[in-house]
Amino acid sequence: MPSLQKLVILFTRVPYPGRCKSRLIPALGARGALQLHQQLVLHILSAIGAFLSERHQVSLSIFFHGGSRQQMQQWLGNGYNYQQQLGCDLGERMATALLHGIQDGRDTVLIGSDCPDIDRSVLDNSLNSLTKAAIVIGPAHDGGYYLIGIAAGTDPDLCRQLFENIHWGSNRVFSQTINRAESLGLKTHILETLHDIDTEDDLRHFHHYSNSE
Repeated sequence: MPSLQKLVILFTRVPYPGRCKSRLIPALGARGALQLHQQLVLHILSAIGAFLSERHQVSLSIFFHGGSRQQMQQWLGNGYNYQQQLGCDLGERMATALLHGIQDGRDTVLIGSDCPDIDRSVLDNSLNSLTKAAIVIGPAHDGGYYLIGIAAGTDPDLCRQLFENIHWGSNRVFSQTINRAESLGLKTHILETLHDIDTEDDLRHFHHYSNSE
């Protein structure tokens, strides 16, 4: 049986009221923001599942923050590989997760659960691009990014440096990361620009959302 040669990492949070989608709490309330978080995660897991059904040499790991593996299992079940996010800030946590994949010899892409337009095509394009580039990145309309991937064989030190001194949560995340990749000599492939769901105005881009409060 062939080994799994590629890895998709989903970055997410254990669902707690008040800790998920915090920028939407003023509009939706803590419970409404939590429900949105849960809907987004289930939506992206459905898209990943459809993709994995066609790509048998790709695996999925869920890297979670803010709770325990047991809580993740109680929420999403036992059918996933769960890993705790490790690091002092978002950049270090992402770098550590990506290194988990590339140091195991696998092209690896990392996505969050905030972009409902990630589908089989986006995932396929991202992994295919890593045959020609060291880095793949999917820019978001808010100036961040919804996906970042690193090819197996990329220098781990360069991988770590890619995530250092970035102003996380600002509208400069994408541009700073592109500039950093260029300064490190890492060939980068840029995907289409998509919408993250972070503000009340963004909700119009998530047609599956329903606020039951």
